[in-house]
Amino acid sequence: METVEHPRRPVRLVDGELVPYDDARASDCILWFPVPDALEEGGPQVEGVPAVRIDETHARLTGVPFFPYHLGLGDEVELLDVEGTLSAVEVSVAAPVVVARIFHEGADIPIEEALADPPSDEPFYRILRALAPHGCWFERYSSNYAALSVDVEEWEYVEAFLDLRSRTEGLRYEVATPMRTPTRSEP
Repeated sequence: METVEHPRRPVRLVDGELVPYDDARASDCILWFPVPDALEEGGPQVEGVPAVRIDETHARLTGVPFFPYHLGLGDEVELLDVEGTLSAVEVSVAAPVVVARIFHEGADIPIEEALADPPSDEPFYRILRALAPHGCWFERYSSNYAALSVDVEEWEYVEAFLDLRSRTEGLRYEVATPMRTPTRSEP
C-alpha cells in the first residue's frame, strides 16, 4: 500500500515572515485517511495527516489534507485505534474553513528550491504573499501542488483570486471541502 505523510506543517505569511500553525507544534500523532480515488489515479492510497490528541477517542487535525475530501485544518475527528495505528472514523466537529488544492503547471522548480528557507520567489510563494491579508494557511506537497486552508468568511476573496490566476497563469484549483463553501448571493 502506498502512503504519504506530510513533510512540513502549515504556514502563513505575517509581516513578511512565515509563521507555523500553532497546533502544528503540539502535533503528537498521525491520523491515517483512505484516499478513495487513489487506485484510479495511481497516487497514494492512504494519507497520514498530523493531529493533536484531544482525548482517547478524539483528535484535531494540524495539517491541511492533500488528498482526502471533506476534511479541513482544525477539524476534530473521532478515532479508531487498531494496534497503535490511528484512523479517523468521522469528523465530529468541522472547523469553519475551506480547503482548496492548487496545481501550478508553470511551477517546474526542483522541490528542494521550492521548500527552501527563506522561500524563493517561485509561483506558490507569490500566491502565499498575495493571500496573506486573508489569513490563509498554506501547506506544500510538491513543487507544483499545494493545499490551502482559509476561514469560510474569507473564501469569497480567495476564490476570486484563484479564479483570476487560473485564467491568467496556468494555475488550477479545486475545492476539497465543497459542503463548507458559502453560496454566492445573486445580484
